Amino acid sequence: MFVGGPIREIVVEAVQLPDGRTVSDFYQIRLPDYALVYAEMRDGSVPLLRQYKHGVRRVCLSFPGGALEDGESPLDAARRELLEELGLAAETWESLGSLVTNANQGCNTAHLFRATGCHAVAAPDSRDLEDMSVVYVDTEGLHAPSLVAEIGLASHVALLLLGRGT
Repeated sequence: MFVGGPIREIVVEAVQLPDGRTVSDFYQIRLPDYALVYAEMRDGSVPLLRQYKHGVRRVCLSFPGGALEDGESPLDAARRELLEELGLAAETWESLGSLVTNANQGCNTAHLFRATGCHAVAAPDSRDLEDMSVVYVDTEGLHAPSLVAEIGLASHVALLLLGRGT
């Protein structure tokens, strides 16, 4: 077993498939679960973060979010991340569901939320190493086909489609 950085563990398992066959060396990676927020401002615009994501090795647009802390509920993590990364609070919160990020390895679960009536309450303070800027996207821009490619992250694209209602 390996543990390090954001990796909770990498384990090798023996897995028995539904047809009775056994895979003796199936690797599974476990990462922390996380929350993502589709934050709609009072004027209808949606803030996205422009930042480098090493997994895709490029600058992407992404929704605010981050790992759940020990004992923290997904909604509490979403509220915390919205405040830390954008300095925002929301009038209403709606769960858009949860999804596993990798069908075979499991990895972790993304908890998706839509927050409406967002407004500034503090200065952003992500305490993160990421260098990010905020881009406010209007309703028309949220439906631009190029936005999916600019995001390029599966759970964030899922949140875009669920959050905007398509």
